[in-house]
Amino acid sequence: MNVLLVDDSGLSRKVQAKVLREVGLTSITEARNGLDALKKLEESNWSIDLILTDWNMPGMDGISLIQEIRKSPHGARLPIIVVSSEGENSRITQAFQVGASSYITKPFKKEVLQRKIQAVCAIAEIEKRQRQASPSGGPPLIEGDLERLGLAELVGFLNFSKKEGELLIGDGGASGLSLVGGEVKHAWAGDLQGEGAFHAIAGLQSGRFQFHEGVAPRGSTITVGTMALLIDAVRRLDEAQGGS
Repeated sequence: MNVLLVDDSGLSRKVQAKVLREVGLTSITEARNGLDALKKLEESNWSIDLILTDWNMPGMDGISLIQEIRKSPHGARLPIIVVSSEGENSRITQAFQVGASSYITKPFKKEVLQRKIQAVCAIAEIEKRQRQASPSGGPPLIEGDLERLGLAELVGFLNFSKKEGELLIGDGGASGLSLVGGEVKHAWAGDLQGEGAFHAIAGLQSGRFQFHEGVAPRGSTITVGTMALLIDAVRRLDEAQGGS
């Protein structure tokens, strides 16, 4: 896997590159800011599989970089993780809204980064299978296992793609989410409904999931915006994975 690491701090790039090598990623290209990153992408003929970018950088910041990458057909589905000391809810929301695949705050632990990388790469694989699938008579639109893909990244993808339908977790649909225009409108998990059910599902570390597009919502128990739910889920996952 070819990784593009974007950060204006040489020390920060050195630290992150060390962590990347520790999780088995050794093909690393470094860039000093967004403009440098776009140049490196062109020079490599977009042969990059994953981008880690800082937020605050001179010349072109991380948010502007994501916006430029998403304009290109080569970068529309490229996994991008924002790695930043900016931890405010509004900042995280903005990153997801412009197309970030995931978000991690500095300082971070190796286990957290490893989980994020695994999740965003699983999303990329799902999107690839989705494009190749037969439009009729095939398997569910999106399916996979939460061991490889965290719910936060999955819901983030569905939200950004403005998907409508039903996400079923486990056998028999005992847990799940209903989405309208990418927004989670209903959640159920056993006897729980609403936000409590969402957080119970977000804490799951294993189990099969299937997303069925076009299925009408079973109810309307959630009024909080999906981005707020996601930010909370991301933080809880980071804390659990980081052991803090």
